Amino acid sequence: MENPLSEARQHSQTIIEERGKRIKLAAEIGLARSSSGRHWARALRRRLYRKPPQREYIVKNPTPLLKKEVPLVAEVVADVAEEKEEIEDKVRALQRLVPGGEEMEVDRLFEETADYIEALREQVGVMRALACILDGMESKDGDKL
Repeated sequence: MENPLSEARQHSQTIIEERGKRIKLAAEIGLARSSSGRHWARALRRRLYRKPPQREYIVKNPTPLLKKEVPLVAEVVADVAEEKEEIEDKVRALQRLVPGGEEMEVDRLFEETADYIEALREQVGVMRALACILDGMESKDGDKL
């Protein structure tokens, strides 16, 4: 049989986790609604409301191809290939970070990423303000919400 104090801690932890999930969901919904015209916002809404994407794009080569191949020294070719692979890895990582990014070409991905970062920055500001307000309420009441 478990200790009643331990059960109370587990219950309290569960309540905190559930509250955290609700806050995260509310923040993501607010973020998605704040930029309704952007691709990442639509993708975030689909994820939140579990709607499957209308179209699925597979980006086979996320970086533009060189227009003309010029014969180069083997070392330079190897360096360029490594650099290209590194850039492709970074683009794929960015595509995973931005909601709906897997569906975008590179130029659109950069545009959407900049807007997404700005929206996240604004969301952090709002959440900080909310935390200050709630902290002030706790201080006045002496109770925790």
